Order: sequence, then structure tokens, then C-alpha cells
Amino acid sequence: MRDIGDYSKKYMVPGFEKYKVIYRRKRLLETIERYKPEKVLEIGCGKEPLFLYASDIHFTVVEPSDDFYENAVTLAKGREKVTCIKGFFEEKVNQLSPEFDMIICSSLLHEVEEPEVFLSLIAKLCNPQTIVHIVVPNANSMHRLLGMRMGMLADLYAKSQNNEEFQQNNVFDSESLKKIMEKSGFEILESGSFFVKPFSHEQMYNMMQQGILNEAVLDGLYYLTEYMPEFGSEIYVNCKLKR
Repeated sequence: MRDIGDYSKKYMVPGFEKYKVIYRRKRLLETIERYKPEKVLEIGCGKEPLFLYASDIHFTVVEPSDDFYENAVTLAKGREKVTCIKGFFEEKVNQLSPEFDMIICSSLLHEVEEPEVFLSLIAKLCNPQTIVHIVVPNANSMHRLLGMRMGMLADLYAKSQNNEEFQQNNVFDSESLKKIMEKSGFEILESGSFFVKPFSHEQMYNMMQQGILNEAVLDGLYYLTEYMPEFGSEIYVNCKLKR
């Protein structure tokens, strides 16, 4: 089991991740707008639960971090449509029922030690209409390609310092993500990448701090995958159980 306390502390340190969260959420909200779910399960909510941005939806949040859970409970006060559950999803899955229109697993699958087992638990909570939205970092991200050509990574699937620091056990590309989803009984409805990131988190954050990059540039990088579809820093799939 991951050391979620250590993970939470490192996650709270200021860095470029705060910007990446914005663009993951942007893709999530686009997905919600497309499928219009009424009941959503968010597995791991981090510092900014999605219910803050989609208040008309019934949300169930499962969060193992003490800090993130307590923050979610505070933010959920007065929101009758929000339920917060503390613990690892693997431990709490039996408390849930297959009533969700959408299950969101954003920036998590690459961290778990046994992703196939994790996906089998998600499948247990799916009915035939449930949309499962998965987001993970992309092995083919431009910054990893650059790092490999600079000799900093042995290959695109080698773990970087950031992978090690945040207890990330798996490195996916688009094909391996699709393959594991299909092997776990899901049908891919949509897939792709988003947000081209030319440099490492540390480099990107330093450039933001120095004013070399700004939000307008980041917005442009988000949409750049329209021209470079395989090289975004994040990959996603939307899927359903196979019929």
C-alpha cells in the first residue's frame, strides 16, 4: 500500500502540478458536459474536489489522505449532493453500489501496484451505462522524449525522478492504456492525449515563476495536441463495460 501521508506532503509543495490539475479538470469537465452524468464517483479528489466545479451533480468522493479528506469534508459542508468516504478505494469498494453514471479515476492508475486488480474493482461498480474516465501521464510526452534524447532516461518507459518521488509504479502509453482497459473488460469510446509539456515539471514551474511562460502559453499547450495528437503529457480514455 502506498505511503499516502508522504505522498500528500510532497503533493502540497508548490510546483507545476498545480497547473496540470487545471488542465486535467478542464478535460474532465468537457467529458462531463458530453455525457451529462447525474451520479459521479471520484476516486481520489486531491486538494480540489470536482464537486466544486459541477455543483448540480451527485458526487461520491473516496479519498485516502487525511489532509485531502478533511479538506473535502470542509468544502462539502452545505452541499447535500456530496458524500465523502475516507480510505483507499480498494478497501471501500464494498460500501458502494453500481449506481454511478460516471466513475473518474484521474492521475491514479499509474500509481497503484496492481492496476488490473484496481480496474476489476472499478468494473464491479459499473452498470451498462457507466462511463469510466481514466487519466494517466503519457510515456510519449514531449518532455520524456527530450529527456531520453538528452540521455536522462534510458528509454521512454524508465521511471523518472518524479515517478519515484510520487510512488508511481507504472508508465503507460496510449496503446498500453487501451490494452489494459480492454483486458479488464472495457470498451474504449474515446481516447487521446492533451497538454504538450516540452520540459520537466521543475523546468516548467521555474519558467512560470520567472514570467517566461504564462497562462496564455499553457492554454496553447493544452490545445497543441490537435496538431501533435500522440505527444501530450497526459493520456485519457472514456470507456464502458463491454456488452
